[in-house]
Amino acid sequence: MECESLARAEAAATAESLDHRPEVVHAEPGVLVLDTGADPRILASRLGLCHHVSEWLSTCAFGEVEVSAARIDVPGPIRVRSTKVGEVSVDLAGVSRRVGSVMGKGKGVDLRSPVTDIRIVFSRKAHISRLIASIDRPAYERRKNRYLPFTYPASLHPKFARAMVNLTMTRPRERLLDPFCGTGAIVAEASLSGLEAVGTDFSEKMIQGAEKNLAHVKAKADFMLCDVGKIREMVGPVDGIATDPPYGRSTSTDGESIPDLYSRAFRAFSKVLDKGSRVVVVVPDKSLLESASDFRLLQSHELWVHRSLTRNFCVLERR
Repeated sequence: MECESLARAEAAATAESLDHRPEVVHAEPGVLVLDTGADPRILASRLGLCHHVSEWLSTCAFGEVEVSAARIDVPGPIRVRSTKVGEVSVDLAGVSRRVGSVMGKGKGVDLRSPVTDIRIVFSRKAHISRLIASIDRPAYERRKNRYLPFTYPASLHPKFARAMVNLTMTRPRERLLDPFCGTGAIVAEASLSGLEAVGTDFSEKMIQGAEKNLAHVKAKADFMLCDVGKIREMVGPVDGIATDPPYGRSTSTDGESIPDLYSRAFRAFSKVLDKGSRVVVVVPDKSLLESASDFRLLQSHELWVHRSLTRNFCVLERR
């Protein structure tokens, strides 16, 4: 399962949170080119839904790749790898060989340990870039709930938890709260991103389980047994909130209706966030946001999970 609009939003928000307002240069299926001064290696260490972070070198029509590549001067030896997005008709191996011959002339080609790793992505156009860093996606797979000491049905995948953390635009050493922390996926990703993570839940079983899970992945967070309505008194001010509240049959609300729970939650959120701060919340139905009168909906990204569940990743800003 992937959600391209969510991945784009995560990349832009993360770049902006690194104190550099990004501008979109190109946006095509599978490709986002940002003009930003954000450190690309730090970006790669933070992102959850992207695959690679590269220095953009050129964008051109498919038939102009070799001509465009010939104008690019990079240190050698080089390696060229090509990929495509969707049903694009292109000989990837052939393109890689021809571009390697053009760009490697006088510099050499090294398929094992190149000085410059060139990536060509064919989407609507051809995008040529120099690979800087790749996102460690296998690490997110290793942190999936099924591999942790405390498991629970329908837990959020770590890559989506990381995206939610990034979408809050909370900066390192600032406080991020998950008031329905469950098994701890969101607070774990917040901690591993360098944030001061805080997790609360009204279930003592969940708090104890989340503590075990964070110890397992070598993350740290402050956990408190706390009803969402008491976060102002027990947690105090925070810089951002990311949460996946109860909304299905497998979760418990202690008898409270889902709409009432959300209404209480948003009232509590408004008391611990300053104006302009963000809440990133997952909801099965955006009508549940109607009670968030103190917040402005900035973005919504829909992810189909199965026939009876669609997750809406919503970004709200405190008015």
